[in-house]
Amino acid sequence: MSDADSIREKIIQHLISASDEEFDASEASDQTSLRKDFDLSSLQAVTLVMDLEDEFGVTIEDEEIESLKTVGDILAMVTQKLEQLA
Repeated sequence: MSDADSIREKIIQHLISASDEEFDASEASDQTSLRKDFDLSSLQAVTLVMDLEDEFGVTIEDEEIESLKTVGDILAMVTQKLEQLA
């Protein structure tokens, strides 16, 4: 399993935990919508971001949250932040 796959799995698990929707992790892809598929409220999105910050040791700014629309968007942002830390 690549680092990107491992990061993606962790992101999806956090999304499932944050969402009230029943969602099968195996159905998630980079194009999976945070709003449409996971139906995240603003409060759930904030909780998700805090969980991701704790999980990966990164800081996600409020302005960045607004640009996150899909699982792929989160993956790209977290990966970029982790590369900056390395």
